[in-house]
Amino acid sequence: MPTVDPVTLQVIQARLAGIVQEMQNSLFRTGYSTIIRESQDASCAILNRQGEVVAQHVVLPLHMGAFPACAAGVLKNYSADEVHEGDAFITNHPYLGGSPHAPDMGVLTPIFYQGEWVGFAANMAHKSDIGGTVPGSGSGNAREIFQEGLHLPPVKFMSRLQPVKEIDAVITANSRTPALVIGDLRGQVGAARLGERRIAELMDRYGKATVLESTELLSAYTENRVRQAIASWPDG
Repeated sequence: MPTVDPVTLQVIQARLAGIVQEMQNSLFRTGYSTIIRESQDASCAILNRQGEVVAQHVVLPLHMGAFPACAAGVLKNYSADEVHEGDAFITNHPYLGGSPHAPDMGVLTPIFYQGEWVGFAANMAHKSDIGGTVPGSGSGNAREIFQEGLHLPPVKFMSRLQPVKEIDAVITANSRTPALVIGDLRGQVGAARLGERRIAELMDRYGKATVLESTELLSAYTENRVRQAIASWPDG
């Protein structure tokens, strides 16, 4: 039986959505490129330990559907003892990481609370250029993904709060606008760090067990609503 009362559940749901909105506001204000600052081609979310979306404030629904696949790539490539507080994972690979297309780079940081890994803070943003046959990396004549430019499987962009300089070097060497791309990525990491802090504050306020149970209840509620809607459709 659920131990979270309905009022607390609704408060936590609103707090989670507010955290994601704050992450997005941070990202839109720290982005180097006009793609993030003006077009706002970026989204944030909070994921659970399994990589499922448990909090959103939707900018682009396309990104929401991609986050679990990106997280699955991280979980497939890294065991639990390889994930540390202060890490940040990056991927833009459509098959190995789940990005909608190569210019959409996802950043996922593991959220730790009192030393325990409890989820991910995640965001995804379109990049100005990652190489490929044309500036902007979006050729209408591309016949395969390799013509879109650099593809990164899930790798560590930061390790224990320290930048992984080799990944920085690979990205900058493959972009026509390296300062914009790296600047945007660092803004993405900063937005995710904000999400980490806010989730820790939420758990300080309501308790880790209450917050985690609330995310499970909210996911179950969402599933029930979707199933009811589908069941109402006539056969065929």
